[in-house]
Amino acid sequence: MSDLKDKEIEKEVLEENSSLQESGNDEVKKKSFISRIREKRQKEKEEKIKEIEEININEASDEKVQEKLKEADQEVKDAGSKKKKITNIIFFIFNICLVIGLLLWNLLGSDENLTPLRLVNINGWAVLIYLLLVVLLVSVDVIGVHRMIYRKTYRSRWALSYKSTVTLRYYDAVTPLASGGQAFMATYLRNRDVPGSTALSIPMAKLVFQQICWVIVCTVCLIIASVQGISGSFVSATSIIGYILAVGMICIILFLSLFKKFGQKIVAWILKLLYKMHLIKDYEKKYNSVMAFVADYQDIMREYSKAKWDVVFQLILHALKYVITYSIPFIIYCIFKGFPTVGWFEMYSHYFVYAALIELSSSFIPLPGGTGMNEITFSVLFSEALGGELFWAMLLWRFATYYLALLQGICIITYDTFYGNKKYRWIKKKLALQEESQVFRKQQIDNFRAERNKRRKREKTLKLTNK
Repeated sequence: MSDLKDKEIEKEVLEENSSLQESGNDEVKKKSFISRIREKRQKEKEEKIKEIEEININEASDEKVQEKLKEADQEVKDAGSKKKKITNIIFFIFNICLVIGLLLWNLLGSDENLTPLRLVNINGWAVLIYLLLVVLLVSVDVIGVHRMIYRKTYRSRWALSYKSTVTLRYYDAVTPLASGGQAFMATYLRNRDVPGSTALSIPMAKLVFQQICWVIVCTVCLIIASVQGISGSFVSATSIIGYILAVGMICIILFLSLFKKFGQKIVAWILKLLYKMHLIKDYEKKYNSVMAFVADYQDIMREYSKAKWDVVFQLILHALKYVITYSIPFIIYCIFKGFPTVGWFEMYSHYFVYAALIELSSSFIPLPGGTGMNEITFSVLFSEALGGELFWAMLLWRFATYYLALLQGICIITYDTFYGNKKYRWIKKKLALQEESQVFRKQQIDNFRAERNKRRKREKTLKLTNK
């Protein structure tokens, strides 16, 4: 009898297992193609997050990364010194004085009088398009940075992408030759728990893609300008100088990357010459910074050579950024003069080229935001077309390309100083406490399940023995 009972129990267990397997198979069949892809991507994401965590742990012992982070922090501290702050204030006052000077020049000009703002006829649709382009100009930059952060951390952080982009643009706007924003962006990202190597690589990668796209767009614009005979002699000369310097910089970096040993000798020779001419103070420091820049450039190119779609995405975004920027002068013209019904595309292409020439002409001016050259070049190129509205048009142009970066930067820095940094520290503590509570809860649940399984096993054994 006992043998029969044992056989019946085994049969029941087998039937239960088979039913469980069938139900499991039904669940697998019910899963859609999209859900299976999502699960696969989720697994891949979890694996890559683990790899990133291992990299972050090893990063603490990486001397090169730590040294670069210290250099970036030191650069940020130096920029926050009293001397730098006074210099920035002087440049800002100079910019305001320049704008006032241009206003007086328009008021007292013999050829064209300044049209008062109350008498200016403004096209409402053109104003809406102008505002849309300004928003898109900021958005394109933010999307590019967001993609770079997500690619390295697998965390979607739109607020951080916006703030770090604004920080970069602000410090580029207040430093000569737009050269101060990278260290601030790297420090800002690092202070928001972005890994050190990622925080250092993002501003560098952004600079690389930006330079490549800018040179390509400007090359096309200069070809169009030479074929159609656009711009005056003064603007042509300054824009060609700016273009030669931009292309020369990229060529030098590529040359140093391809011929490292020979390139190092040339860099050493040039820097020694500049040191003897008393144009640079610290030869070794300058040499190390130049070679470090080239090494960073090589690392970025090597890294993105394995991610071709990311390269295409970033190049498209940065090209779109310049298309938007150089389209703004045509829309500003339409704000005051209305949309042209005939020959609008020819006018648009002319103004697009004008905008590129303005940026080329001011690119080598050692003043923040190309102050002076931007305003003068804009006045030279658009004075005939805009007449009495020239001053107001120039203000709109500078707002989109310069003043907006300053205003956003001041707002973000003020917000973080008085509230944002404290809020982030509190959120960080809150998340840490939540994580600890979740770990404790999971441990309690696991312990309960283990005890329950043991109890059920004991009950089954007792039932079997009783039978």
